[in-house]
Amino acid sequence: MVPPLEDIRPAFELRGRNYVITGGAGGIGFAAARAICELGGNVAILDVQEKPVAEFETLSSKFGAKTFYFQADVTNQESLSNAFAKAVEALGSIDGLVPSAGIAIDKPFVDQTWEEFTRIHEINVSVAPYPARDR
Repeated sequence: MVPPLEDIRPAFELRGRNYVITGGAGGIGFAAARAICELGGNVAILDVQEKPVAEFETLSSKFGAKTFYFQADVTNQESLSNAFAKAVEALGSIDGLVPSAGIAIDKPFVDQTWEEFTRIHEINVSVAPYPARDR
């Protein structure tokens, strides 16, 4: 006899869970942060920008979420590690990481220099999982 299936919804529940988002000052990263807050989660954003989009300031009051912003350069180990430690301290614990830091160069791939290509790769691919090791 096959055991009955367990409810799956609790595994996807975000209420009270804490997430770190790299590259969350705008774009896709901010959209992820907003969605997490809307679903009851808390967020700490790490981004190289001096400050996030203006809507960030409304997330806490609008959704009742804890929100934090820490400026960090994901290509600099010390900067990233320090900001991640601040995020862990602010949130108390981390339940997930959304690695959304990324850049694009507005020219065809065949016209990119080696330096441009490697910079894109460094930010978009190489450093994405790194913050999780500090967990």
